[in-house]
Amino acid sequence: MEKSLFQFIWKNSARYQVAILLVTLLSYPVSYILLDLPKTITNEAIQGSNFPVEFWGVQLGQIEYLAVLCILFLVLVVVSNCIKLYLNIYKGRLGERMLRQLRFELFQRVLRFRLPHFKKVSSGEIIPMITAEVEDVGGFVGEAFALPAYQGGMLVVQVGFIFMQDPLLGLAAISLYPVQGYIIPKLQQKVVRLSRQRVKNVRVIADKVGESISGISEIHSNDTSAWHSADLSDRLYRNFRIRFDIYNRKYFIKFVNNFMNQLTPFFFYFIGGYLVIKGQLSIGALIAVIAAYKDLAGPWKELLAYYQMTADVSVKYQTVVENFDPPDLYDKQRLLEDETLPLSGPLTLDKLGLSGAGTGQEVHGVSLIVEPGKPLAVTGIDGSGRAELLQMAAGLLSPTSGSVSVNQTSFENLSESTLGRQIAYVGGHLHVWTGTIRDNLFYGLRHRPQETIDYEGSDLKKRQRQLREAEMTLNPFFDLKARWEDFEQANASSMQELEERALELCKVAGFSRDLYLLGVETVIDQRYCEEVNCELVPNLLAARKAFCEKIKGDARLQNLVEFWDPEKFNMSANLAQNLFFASPKEHFMTIEHVPTDPQISAFLKQTGFDVLLSDIGLKIATTMVELFADVSADSDLLNRYSFISREDLPEFGRIVNEQKGGQRRRLKDVDRARLIALALKLIPAKHRLGVLDDEMRDKIVAARAQFIESVGKDNERFEFFDPETYLTTLSIEDNLVFGHARLDRRDARQKIQQVLQELVRERDLIVPIRRAAFDYHVGVAGAKLSSHQRRLICLVRALLKNAHIYILDETANSASATDKELRTDLKKLMSDKIFMFGVSNETVAEEFETAVHLENGRVIER
Repeated sequence: MEKSLFQFIWKNSARYQVAILLVTLLSYPVSYILLDLPKTITNEAIQGSNFPVEFWGVQLGQIEYLAVLCILFLVLVVVSNCIKLYLNIYKGRLGERMLRQLRFELFQRVLRFRLPHFKKVSSGEIIPMITAEVEDVGGFVGEAFALPAYQGGMLVVQVGFIFMQDPLLGLAAISLYPVQGYIIPKLQQKVVRLSRQRVKNVRVIADKVGESISGISEIHSNDTSAWHSADLSDRLYRNFRIRFDIYNRKYFIKFVNNFMNQLTPFFFYFIGGYLVIKGQLSIGALIAVIAAYKDLAGPWKELLAYYQMTADVSVKYQTVVENFDPPDLYDKQRLLEDETLPLSGPLTLDKLGLSGAGTGQEVHGVSLIVEPGKPLAVTGIDGSGRAELLQMAAGLLSPTSGSVSVNQTSFENLSESTLGRQIAYVGGHLHVWTGTIRDNLFYGLRHRPQETIDYEGSDLKKRQRQLREAEMTLNPFFDLKARWEDFEQANASSMQELEERALELCKVAGFSRDLYLLGVETVIDQRYCEEVNCELVPNLLAARKAFCEKIKGDARLQNLVEFWDPEKFNMSANLAQNLFFASPKEHFMTIEHVPTDPQISAFLKQTGFDVLLSDIGLKIATTMVELFADVSADSDLLNRYSFISREDLPEFGRIVNEQKGGQRRRLKDVDRARLIALALKLIPAKHRLGVLDDEMRDKIVAARAQFIESVGKDNERFEFFDPETYLTTLSIEDNLVFGHARLDRRDARQKIQQVLQELVRERDLIVPIRRAAFDYHVGVAGAKLSSHQRRLICLVRALLKNAHIYILDETANSASATDKELRTDLKKLMSDKIFMFGVSNETVAEEFETAVHLENGRVIER
């Protein structure tokens, strides 16, 4: 990367900067005429006497001449402001383009970091550098050459105008500029040093916050919240001191600058007044000079601010570049090359060594040859060098000595497209991406777009504009809307075949049962129902009817479920579902948002339920406050029995206190919304608080028809409970049950799930439900999955790649029958592949014909 900020700007935006400068040049004559025109209007049109005058060949009287000059002045004002508008828009667009290019280049460099480099830097430092720290660089790019050219030009024009009126006044105007030009840079140097300290300190703060978030369970389990709070507080104090010093110096610089700017008018009034009195200067000229100097302060102030901004932004740019330019960066072509070299033959590790990585992470002179079809077990405890050896064999770590090669082709000479497609690695540190199971399983097949979308009409124009911007900012042209999955790599010809292949491998990995359990919790949207699997929905509706008949026809089961019935109140559902008999299609519409929704709010007021529900909410809040006000923070009672969080309890306590006594205060709208939301959360069978009687339940059931009538059956915002309709806002299990398990019956849900599982097996719905689970959202970094599920997803992802080399570390490494069966199946799958299996359990290694044992980075046994 360019070390200097101006080198980066000029290299990537030279022609745009030249265009800005050319437009800037046009503004100089316009500005000069605007300065001179008021003098002409005053001296010639207002105070002049030789009329009529000739103006561009036309004889004009005094009034006509005044009108023409004023109109000309107005036209020039419009032209001047249009030039400024164009420059500002052009500079803003250029700045955003360069900011996009810089951020993309920094991210590309992160992808080119070698693995050991991530042990020196953390995501808490890298992320602010790419996002926040370079934000000012984008704003500066457009101003880098334009601002000094424009403001400097305006300064020269205005000073020149003053000199044209009187050289003595011109000298007075610029007399203090040399002093300011010497003092302010001296003062600014310390501000620059402080800015560098501030940037580094903020990075440390971001790193500490990120580390605390990652280790939050350790903080709570060791009661170290106070220590971390004190540590962060100390760093925040350092940041405060640095910023305070910066403010002191910046405002002192501004004080000096303002004082000197205010000193110059003294010379104007004294010298200019003297010249007017002596008749050596006209009053119009003096007024024009004073007006010009008033405008002169603006460009000079902008130039000084530009100097400060240049120093500050240059510091940020240089500190960022220092962290993104390590000496061992991967070559750029390694990432960009798309040609895949087919690998065949044995994997050779020749005198492999890794040093400088830390104790327990070194490897010394290991030589191995792994033949296709002959699995190799690599054993060793953590810290033996096993993990590092396998990472070098996978091309993830570069050895400090020796080489890893296939058919005498060193991995160091292969592109990422070859290594990433021909080698499948599953290590000890797993990563599951935020998204669906589908996104994670097919992740290893998404190398480049596999098709080109033909856009038409407005979509084509948007795509062309997007491509032009990508070209200007050196971004890739890849289309995210295209299909990225490489079917051929996975030995499939369509998405359906790919999904079937994935289901087979899930079965091999032992992930089928989990996939079914996740599948019944999956919410499938309208697109899936109509396009992806059009047969699943009718089959699920048929299974719903069969389930209903089975439950109602079996005396042992009929009291376990409360089905949705428009004429009955469901004791196991909350009041929101009972009242509206629908669920919102908008994901952000939680119960907390329901009372403030305009459509629902109008319905509640129309039916009087705003008062009824707020009264119920007040009763619930009163009970909750009485029961849990004195419960300690570490007690589990609040979480188990209350549906008011500890953070909200004081707020509800305030509302309860305000409504006590004979003179109740009028509820504020915010408090009424809180009470209504609290009432809507009530599940009568679970929260037995005695706040609902038969009359209220009948009112709620009766109001359903009014809600349907006021909102509309075909409303796109709500989905009403209909036994003949599949509800795309509910999970597959909720659709099959079409109701709720009785909360007042022990083990009701478990028994219902057993019945459902038998039913879907009879109707051959197990596989379609597993397929539907591909659209299950796994949460942030797989937070909604267990560690075992995450590992199986990573294993299936690797198997789908159909690679030549498979390296698995700490996968299925226990002595259990399930893991032993999985290892046997994996060896069969990889009968013609290179297979290295890392394990700490030496008993497991006995299952392999060939094994090596590592200690302290050296091979001890073969």
